Parts: sequence; structure tokens; C-alpha cells
Amino acid sequence: MPYAASDDGIKLYYESDGEGPAVVFLHGGNGNTLSWVFQIPHFRKNYRCIAVDLRTYKHSKCPVEQYHVLRFTGDLLAVLDHAGVDRAALVCQSLGGFAGLPFAVKYPQRVSALFINGSPTPAYSPGNWELLEKSYRIVMATRRGELPVANATGISPRFMAEQPALTFLYESLTRLNGERRTTTMSEEEVKLYPKHFEGYRTPTLIAGGVHDNFLTPTHHLHIAGLVPGATTHTFQESGHSAYWEEPAEFNRVLETFLKQHGWG
Repeated sequence: MPYAASDDGIKLYYESDGEGPAVVFLHGGNGNTLSWVFQIPHFRKNYRCIAVDLRTYKHSKCPVEQYHVLRFTGDLLAVLDHAGVDRAALVCQSLGGFAGLPFAVKYPQRVSALFINGSPTPAYSPGNWELLEKSYRIVMATRRGELPVANATGISPRFMAEQPALTFLYESLTRLNGERRTTTMSEEEVKLYPKHFEGYRTPTLIAGGVHDNFLTPTHHLHIAGLVPGATTHTFQESGHSAYWEEPAEFNRVLETFLKQHGWG
């Protein structure tokens, strides 16, 4: 499988499956390219699916001092260029929104549509930054063993009870990843202010789950209000990670969104 080179020497791993309009999948903080097991087989029939390991995740090895979410924009550009993709739709889960949204702001000509689920994104508001700090405290308490792993994944209690094997697999994926500095998500230079969205026209959908206990059940509605023209969708049967808990519905909503905007 191919690697792209970042501008600071990190080898960025990605996988490409299928043919057609490009769709890039950007995982969350507990995931990597393996997270999209329910999406790639579905979408590769009609799309070229590119799944990326963000820096420090699985095969994209990265020293902790070189990890920063600000690097994601350049990393994504390197992957698209290496893959020979001029324009793509971006599908972002949680942390992936810190790659997809800034990329769409900086390189709108390279993005056909942007789909974000379960992500605070770097769009700034006092409330969003307060929630980011709360999320960071949850993650650190989980790493210290003070809270169950489930508290930092957002998997709904019902799914954990009904699908213990898939819950175990979901939690196991993070063990393949390297160390990251979670605090970089809330630094001042990461923030996207209203001025950054001037002229923003990328079709954008912000989604979230009713049972998201990591963010909140309605935080995606707040984020959509910060991104000009964004629409919303609420997944009724899942928590933070609808792509995993409710994959058939996630795929349906995503596919409908892409086709509505002429992608596929």
C-alpha cells in the first residue's frame, strides 16, 4: 500500500479501493484506516475510496514532538497529490474534522463536499472550546485508568450491551496507534474564526448521534451554526460513532448527501 511524504518527513499511509469519484475517509481519535470496514466495501462499488492513517496513527509513524493537528491540512494535501486526486469528497469522523474542515477552508477547489460526524471541529465559539477542554479531561482521566475506556469513545451504552464483540474491536483499534498530544486541538492557532469562513461555499453536512455521551447529543447542531451553509443530520440510534454503531444508515445518509451535490 502507498505512502505519501509530508513536508516534515512523516510517511503518511493510505489505502485506495475502487474506481470513480474520490471519497477520502478521515478517522477519529480512536481509529485508523481499519475503522471504515463498514463503509469501504459499500462505497468502493461506485467511488474511489481513500482511507488515511493520520500522523501517529497505525502505519503513519510520527514522533510525538512532530504531532500537531495543524499538520493535518498539509498531510491531506500530500496524500491527494500522491494519489493523483485533483478533487474529492471528504468524510470525517471526530478528530478527522480537524483535517477536513481546515482543508476545505484553505483548498476549496480540492473539495467537492464535506461530511463530518461526531466532531467539535476547529470552528471557534466559547462553547465549543469549553467542550474541547472537557473532552480532553475525559481522555486524560481514561488514560490514567480513572474512567472506563467507553467514556472516551462515545459508544452508546445500548450498543456496548448488545454488541460486545464490536465494542471490543472498536476499543482495540486504538492500541495500534502512536502517542499524540490531545491538547493541540484547543490551541489558539487551530481556531477557525468567522473571518476564515468568508466566501465558504463547500457543501457541508454536520452530523451527530442522539446517544453521544462524549460530546453532547446536540453539539453538532451548534457546530453547523458556525459553518456557513452547513446542513445537519441526527442519527437516532447511535452515539459518537454512527459509522460503527449504525453503519447502514450512516452509508445511506452519506451516499444521499454525495449524490445531492453531484458526486457520484
